[in-house]
Amino acid sequence: MKTLSILVFSASLLLSVSSLAANNAGETAEKRSIKEFVSPDGRIDIEAVKNSGYQGSLDLDGFDFLIDPKTGEPLVQVSASSASPSHPDNIYWDNSISPSLQGVDGTVLALAVFDSNLIVAGRFTSAGGVTAEHIASWDGTSWSALRRGVNSWVFALTVYDNKLIAAGIFTAAGGVTANRIASWDGSSWSALGTGINSGVIALTVYNNQLIAGGHFTTAGGVSASHIASWDGTSWSALGAGMSSTVHALTVYNNQLIAGGFFTTAGGVSASRIASWDGTSWSALGTAMDSTVTALTLYNNQLIVGGVFTTAGGVAARRVASWDGTSWSALGTAMNSFVLALTVYNNQLIAGGGFLTAGGVLADYIASWDGTSWSSLGTGMNKIVRALTVYDNTLIAGGDFTSAGNKFSAYLAQWTKSCCVGNRGDFNGDGDNANILDLTYIVDFIFRGGAESSCPEEADINNDGTPSNILDLTFIVDRIFRGGPAPGPC
Repeated sequence: MKTLSILVFSASLLLSVSSLAANNAGETAEKRSIKEFVSPDGRIDIEAVKNSGYQGSLDLDGFDFLIDPKTGEPLVQVSASSASPSHPDNIYWDNSISPSLQGVDGTVLALAVFDSNLIVAGRFTSAGGVTAEHIASWDGTSWSALRRGVNSWVFALTVYDNKLIAAGIFTAAGGVTANRIASWDGSSWSALGTGINSGVIALTVYNNQLIAGGHFTTAGGVSASHIASWDGTSWSALGAGMSSTVHALTVYNNQLIAGGFFTTAGGVSASRIASWDGTSWSALGTAMDSTVTALTLYNNQLIVGGVFTTAGGVAARRVASWDGTSWSALGTAMNSFVLALTVYNNQLIAGGGFLTAGGVLADYIASWDGTSWSSLGTGMNKIVRALTVYDNTLIAGGDFTSAGNKFSAYLAQWTKSCCVGNRGDFNGDGDNANILDLTYIVDFIFRGGAESSCPEEADINNDGTPSNILDLTFIVDRIFRGGPAPGPC
């Protein structure tokens, strides 16, 4: 009877939408799209339709209807034919971490890996149907809450002293008072002293200390202008700090790098980016003409993303690299802001609000191989705000509800692999487990030759370690003794 009642409810809800769409069908006024009345998780908000006061037809073009098998509610999703143009690489976008009937129910702002689990944080209240206040854990199979979570948004995550650190605008974690920053040891939440007096946006670890950056002006009751350090016991300022908000932190060449909206650091002129050597702040050349929002390392260089269009006086649209001496552009870069950076499969990955990268269509996410920008399939339908790598896959989080034309509620993973077919192509010539591959691995192991460009291909015995003596034994057995064929990637 419960199933029947749910189905009847679903049918009536769909009929309600249909009747609204049919109402005044003869009018010549332009129809409003049903997408205006669909919640981010794909559910039809009938009250929103009614409350809008709109009395005309609803345009259903470009959307498909399906039924949630758990609740019987109708769902609306973008039709594959009307989404972004078809792209062969869309097969690599996977929404299994956030299938259309599961996943988180709001924007993802931060991602990290802790205790072999993916940690997702932001402004949501449930994950996989489990109540999870603004932070949740994914073990590759299921979602878990971190006790009671935190009572408001989380902007940043990192790992320090074998604990997960979360920061944002919350004032309680697991029911414990924790002002804007807290630690999770795998079973319970703890405050970091008296915390911080305003929002924390960025975290990193430098010289065995936790570094926090953001809007704040005090940490642990100590004056700390937008940046502070925690040594496990107490908070300290980093010199005179910054003149305005810190949005991003990382470590490069044994120095702490801070990026943001500021124009001075420690009283020194430092336009939106600066370095701290443990004693004093320094500028990185003449730096940027606008805000820095993301930092990472790639090919031994510091990569900076943001809103800027020049770096060190060089034209560099929203992303640039610093080699310790000078700034360089990464091609013609992006047509709008960059919010997140990471490295995956030896490529730099950028996410943000852009639609092109290097002149190539790249909706909200793109990759840089050191020479040129490429799209990742058809990308997302909205902003990408966070990136990380988990279980050898690229994870993206943000405002989006589709990735590669697949419904993906705020989270998606990109699973493209350099391994094609079966394992064992050590030399990258397209043929696997032959005498040339044997020669290649022998040269690598015993003569210091080049490592295989694809670690997955080079792990012929699939034990998780590529190009070792066990892989050599496997290929010898295969070629000379008729041993088993290498398995698929």
